[in-house]
Amino acid sequence: MKAAVFREIGKPLSIEDVQLPRLESDKEVLLKVKATGVCHGDLHVIMGDWQYEVPVNTPIILGHEIIGEVVEGGTKFQKGDLVMVYNAFGCKECKHCKAGYYQFCERVKVLGVHLNGGFAEYVKVPDEDFLMRVEGNPIQLAPLADAGVTAYSATRGIKEGDKVLVVGTGAVALLAIQILKSLKAEVSVVSRNPTRLAKAEELGADHVYYRKKTFPSLYTSIVGKKFDYIIDFVGSDETLDEVAWLLDRRGELRIVGEFGGQLSIPEQLLVLRGLKVQGILYGTMDDMKGVINLYNSGKLKTLAVPYYLDEINDALNDLMQERILGRAVIIPS
Repeated sequence: MKAAVFREIGKPLSIEDVQLPRLESDKEVLLKVKATGVCHGDLHVIMGDWQYEVPVNTPIILGHEIIGEVVEGGTKFQKGDLVMVYNAFGCKECKHCKAGYYQFCERVKVLGVHLNGGFAEYVKVPDEDFLMRVEGNPIQLAPLADAGVTAYSATRGIKEGDKVLVVGTGAVALLAIQILKSLKAEVSVVSRNPTRLAKAEELGADHVYYRKKTFPSLYTSIVGKKFDYIIDFVGSDETLDEVAWLLDRRGELRIVGEFGGQLSIPEQLLVLRGLKVQGILYGTMDDMKGVINLYNSGKLKTLAVPYYLDEINDALNDLMQERILGRAVIIPS
């Protein structure tokens, strides 16, 4: 089968013919890949940004945002079923797994990180319990498998009338804006990308703030405003700097992006305002069900931008250069 193989940090992925995966247990399932989303996490792995925090053994096939068609294996699905992969294969035994938070399992395995992933014509899924049957266009569905689940998780508990500041306008943020508007929250968005800000406004954002290069801070144009929630989809030094001062009393900062920033909050600010800080890593299978239902109701556009497998390095370069308005999705053939 054809696959895009990650062999060396900082180098383009290699398009190669590799062996078709073989099933080795009754729980495993072989999928014919229909579409796989491209995540900033793939870029972080390729560029070596996470080589100490998330070591990846090469060579490996990346790609963790997967829609596929069942070919063989397992007992819960029929051949030809279209499925979405919940990509956090936990041990099912620890306290985190038993609570449904497989992504926090100390023994978690992720396709495209620990095991061969979806930038290929076929992929082996280690446990059919982590598959969910879906209907529709695989290209449009693929971004839901990671970006959608993460956006849904990041907005959980927010209610009508809450004032929310979304930091960033990448694919996950644009999905979150739509989810927040379905919850009837008041949504503000700040970004340095005017094209993506225009898209955020088109998707329903109530207020948008453009960070000009001459501004000393990302939040210069927002000074004096207060928010119940701030969701940072970037996570850099720039976005985390002084962000807590924009939170209202009992406000909450949720950090989703992983660009390696440092967060520093004065202890008195945290205590006297009763602030909360939460990290958001992926989501649960219930979050996946929720975001699929929202998509099926017509309230969510995934903004998929398709590329063929042979064009994957173009997709990665376009993502790095912020030329993609939405989510790049790789089609094997």
